[in-house]
Amino acid sequence: MEFDRPLRVRLVRECELVHAGLTKMLSEYDDRVTVLPPGAGRDEMADVALVDPFTRRTEDEQAGPATVIRPPGTARVAVFTWECRDGFIERAMLGGADAYLSKELPAVELVAALEKVCAGERIVALELALPTAAQTPPAIGLTPRETHVVGLIAAGAPNKQIARELGLSMNTVKSHIRTAYRSMGVSSRTQAVLWAVEHGITAPWVAVRDEVAS
Repeated sequence: MEFDRPLRVRLVRECELVHAGLTKMLSEYDDRVTVLPPGAGRDEMADVALVDPFTRRTEDEQAGPATVIRPPGTARVAVFTWECRDGFIERAMLGGADAYLSKELPAVELVAALEKVCAGERIVALELALPTAAQTPPAIGLTPRETHVVGLIAAGAPNKQIARELGLSMNTVKSHIRTAYRSMGVSSRTQAVLWAVEHGITAPWVAVRDEVAS
Protein backbone atom coordinates (compact mmCIF):
# COMPACT_ATOMS: atom_id res chain seq x y z
CA MET A 1 0.00 0.00 0.00
CA GLU A 2 1.48 3.34 -1.06
CA PHE A 3 0.82 6.91 0.12
CA ASP A 4 1.98 10.13 -1.52
CA ARG A 5 3.84 11.20 1.64
CA PRO A 6 5.03 9.69 4.94
CA LEU A 7 2.21 9.07 7.40
CA ARG A 8 2.20 11.41 10.39
CA VAL A 9 1.95 9.62 13.72
CA ARG A 10 1.23 11.36 17.04
CA LEU A 11 2.04 9.73 20.39
CA VAL A 12 -0.45 10.77 23.07
CA ARG A 13 0.40 11.12 26.79
CA GLU A 14 3.79 9.43 26.42
CA CYS A 15 7.08 10.59 27.93
CA GLU A 16 9.99 11.95 25.92
CA LEU A 17 11.86 8.65 26.26
CA VAL A 18 9.06 6.73 24.55
CA HIS A 19 8.91 9.34 21.77
CA ALA A 20 12.66 9.05 21.23
CA GLY A 21 12.52 5.26 21.23
CA LEU A 22 9.69 5.01 18.73
CA THR A 23 11.24 7.66 16.49
CA LYS A 24 14.53 5.76 16.46
CA MET A 25 12.76 2.45 15.90
CA LEU A 26 10.90 3.76 12.84
CA SER A 27 13.76 5.86 11.44
CA GLU A 28 14.56 3.17 8.87
CA TYR A 29 11.07 3.73 7.46
CA ASP A 30 11.09 7.54 7.41
CA ASP A 31 9.92 7.48 3.80
CA ARG A 32 6.69 5.83 5.04
CA VAL A 33 6.15 7.08 8.61
CA THR A 34 7.03 10.24 10.56
CA VAL A 35 6.61 10.45 14.34
CA LEU A 36 5.60 13.99 15.26
CA PRO A 37 7.80 15.48 18.01
CA PRO A 38 6.34 15.89 21.52
CA GLY A 39 5.98 19.63 21.08
CA ALA A 40 4.18 19.48 17.73
CA GLY A 41 1.22 21.84 17.68
CA ARG A 42 -2.26 20.47 17.43
CA ASP A 43 -2.71 22.42 14.23
CA GLU A 44 -0.31 19.93 12.65
CA MET A 45 -2.70 17.22 11.48
CA ALA A 46 -1.78 13.64 12.33
CA ASP A 47 -2.93 10.66 10.28
CA VAL A 48 -3.09 8.42 13.33
CA ALA A 49 -2.69 8.90 17.07
CA LEU A 50 -1.16 6.15 19.20
CA VAL A 51 -2.78 6.07 22.63
CA ASP A 52 -1.91 3.81 25.55
CA PRO A 53 -4.86 3.90 27.99
CA PHE A 54 -2.77 2.05 30.57
CA THR A 55 -0.14 4.76 31.05
CA ARG A 56 -0.80 7.87 33.13
CA ARG A 57 -4.31 6.60 33.82
CA THR A 58 -6.97 8.62 35.55
CA GLU A 59 -9.10 7.01 38.26
CA ASP A 60 -11.85 6.40 35.70
CA GLU A 61 -9.43 4.45 33.49
CA GLN A 62 -8.10 2.02 36.09
CA ALA A 63 -10.32 -0.83 34.91
CA GLY A 64 -9.10 -0.55 31.33
CA PRO A 65 -10.26 1.37 28.27
CA ALA A 66 -13.98 1.84 27.73
CA THR A 67 -14.05 4.90 25.46
CA VAL A 68 -11.07 5.75 23.29
CA ILE A 69 -11.14 9.49 22.60
CA ARG A 70 -9.82 10.70 19.27
CA PRO A 71 -7.35 13.53 19.98
CA PRO A 72 -7.99 16.85 18.17
CA GLY A 73 -6.25 17.13 14.82
CA THR A 74 -6.11 13.36 14.32
CA ALA A 75 -7.75 11.37 11.53
CA ARG A 76 -7.65 7.95 13.23
CA VAL A 77 -6.71 6.56 16.64
CA ALA A 78 -5.04 3.28 17.61
CA VAL A 79 -4.47 1.81 21.05
CA PHE A 80 -0.72 1.13 21.32
CA THR A 81 0.05 -0.83 24.46
CA TRP A 82 1.67 -3.82 26.17
CA GLU A 83 -1.73 -4.79 27.63
CA CYS A 84 -3.40 -7.25 25.27
CA ARG A 85 -6.01 -9.08 27.34
CA ASP A 86 -9.08 -9.97 25.28
CA GLY A 87 -11.58 -8.04 27.39
CA PHE A 88 -9.58 -4.83 27.03
CA ILE A 89 -9.21 -5.32 23.28
CA GLU A 90 -12.94 -5.75 22.79
CA ARG A 91 -13.79 -2.76 24.99
CA ALA A 92 -11.33 -0.52 23.16
CA MET A 93 -12.51 -1.54 19.69
CA LEU A 94 -16.15 -1.10 20.67
CA GLY A 95 -15.23 2.16 22.40
CA GLY A 96 -14.00 3.93 19.28
CA ALA A 97 -10.49 2.69 18.54
CA ASP A 98 -9.64 2.10 14.89
CA ALA A 99 -6.94 -0.42 15.82
CA TYR A 100 -5.35 -2.23 18.75
CA LEU A 101 -1.59 -2.60 18.31
CA SER A 102 0.88 -4.34 20.58
CA LYS A 103 4.08 -2.58 21.58
CA GLU A 104 5.77 -5.93 20.91
CA LEU A 105 5.32 -5.47 17.16
CA PRO A 106 8.65 -5.06 15.32
CA ALA A 107 9.11 -1.93 13.25
CA VAL A 108 8.23 -3.48 9.90
CA GLU A 109 4.98 -4.92 11.27
CA LEU A 110 4.06 -1.69 13.05
CA VAL A 111 4.60 0.37 9.90
CA ALA A 112 2.47 -2.02 7.87
CA ALA A 113 -0.24 -1.90 10.53
CA LEU A 114 -0.23 1.90 10.59
CA GLU A 115 -0.60 1.99 6.83
CA LYS A 116 -3.59 -0.33 7.02
CA VAL A 117 -5.17 1.82 9.72
CA CYS A 118 -4.65 4.98 7.66
CA ALA A 119 -6.15 3.24 4.65
CA GLY A 120 -9.36 2.79 6.62
CA GLU A 121 -9.02 -0.75 7.96
CA ARG A 122 -9.89 -1.70 11.54
CA ILE A 123 -7.31 -4.18 12.77
CA VAL A 124 -5.97 -5.97 15.82
CA ALA A 125 -2.25 -6.73 15.52
CA LEU A 126 -0.80 -8.35 18.61
CA GLU A 127 2.13 -10.41 17.39
CA LEU A 128 4.22 -11.05 14.32
CA ALA A 129 2.09 -11.38 11.24
CA LEU A 130 2.06 -14.78 9.66
CA PRO A 131 4.30 -15.03 6.57
CA THR A 132 2.15 -14.75 3.51
CA ALA A 133 1.73 -12.97 0.23
CA ALA A 134 0.64 -9.34 0.43
CA GLN A 135 -2.86 -10.27 -0.66
CA THR A 136 -4.70 -13.53 -1.11
CA PRO A 137 -7.19 -13.48 -3.99
CA PRO A 138 -10.63 -14.97 -3.37
CA ALA A 139 -10.65 -18.75 -3.80
CA ILE A 140 -12.82 -20.28 -6.50
CA GLY A 141 -16.35 -20.65 -5.17
CA LEU A 142 -15.84 -18.30 -2.22
CA THR A 143 -16.58 -14.62 -1.84
CA PRO A 144 -13.72 -12.33 -0.68
CA ARG A 145 -15.25 -12.22 2.82
CA GLU A 146 -15.59 -16.01 2.96
CA THR A 147 -12.00 -16.35 1.77
CA HIS A 148 -10.83 -14.11 4.62
CA VAL A 149 -12.87 -16.08 7.16
CA VAL A 150 -11.44 -19.37 5.90
CA GLY A 151 -7.93 -17.91 6.05
CA LEU A 152 -8.45 -16.99 9.69
CA ILE A 153 -9.73 -20.50 10.41
CA ALA A 154 -6.61 -21.92 8.75
CA ALA A 155 -4.47 -19.69 10.97
CA GLY A 156 -6.08 -21.24 14.04
CA ALA A 157 -8.44 -18.44 15.05
CA PRO A 158 -11.65 -19.39 16.90
CA ASN A 159 -14.95 -17.83 15.91
CA LYS A 160 -14.76 -15.23 18.67
CA GLN A 161 -11.47 -13.90 17.34
CA ILE A 162 -12.65 -13.98 13.72
CA ALA A 163 -15.59 -11.81 14.72
CA ARG A 164 -13.23 -9.36 16.45
CA GLU A 165 -10.73 -9.27 13.56
CA LEU A 166 -13.43 -8.57 10.96
CA GLY A 167 -15.78 -6.47 13.08
CA LEU A 168 -18.65 -8.92 12.61
CA SER A 169 -21.19 -10.48 14.94
CA MET A 170 -20.82 -14.11 15.95
CA ASN A 171 -23.97 -15.01 14.01
CA THR A 172 -22.60 -13.41 10.85
CA VAL A 173 -19.30 -15.27 11.23
CA LYS A 174 -21.12 -18.58 11.67
CA SER A 175 -23.23 -17.83 8.60
CA HIS A 176 -20.11 -17.15 6.51
CA ILE A 177 -18.56 -20.39 7.77
CA ARG A 178 -21.63 -22.47 6.91
CA THR A 179 -21.81 -20.99 3.41
CA ALA A 180 -18.07 -21.42 2.86
CA TYR A 181 -18.17 -25.03 4.06
CA ARG A 182 -20.89 -25.82 1.53
CA SER A 183 -18.90 -24.21 -1.28
CA MET A 184 -15.72 -26.02 -0.22
CA GLY A 185 -17.46 -29.36 0.21
CA VAL A 186 -16.21 -29.82 3.79
CA SER A 187 -18.01 -30.45 7.05
CA SER A 188 -15.42 -29.80 9.78
CA ARG A 189 -12.84 -27.23 10.83
CA THR A 190 -10.01 -29.69 10.22
CA GLN A 191 -11.19 -30.33 6.67
CA ALA A 192 -11.52 -26.58 6.14
CA VAL A 193 -7.92 -26.03 7.26
CA LEU A 194 -6.65 -28.72 4.88
CA TRP A 195 -8.70 -27.23 2.04
CA ALA A 196 -7.35 -23.74 2.78
CA VAL A 197 -3.75 -24.94 2.80
CA GLU A 198 -4.24 -26.77 -0.49
CA HIS A 199 -5.67 -23.62 -2.07
CA GLY A 200 -3.04 -21.26 -0.66
CA ILE A 201 -5.40 -19.31 1.59
CA THR A 202 -3.73 -17.55 4.52
CA ALA A 203 -4.57 -14.68 6.86
CA PRO A 204 -1.74 -12.17 7.45
CA TRP A 205 -3.35 -10.21 10.28
CA VAL A 206 -4.61 -12.85 12.68
CA ALA A 207 -2.89 -12.93 16.05
CA VAL A 208 -3.83 -16.32 17.43
CA ARG A 209 -4.58 -16.33 21.15
CA ASP A 210 -5.36 -19.02 23.71
CA GLU A 211 -9.12 -19.20 23.36
CA VAL A 212 -11.57 -22.08 23.25
CA ALA A 213 -12.94 -22.49 19.74
CA SER A 214 -16.67 -21.94 19.54
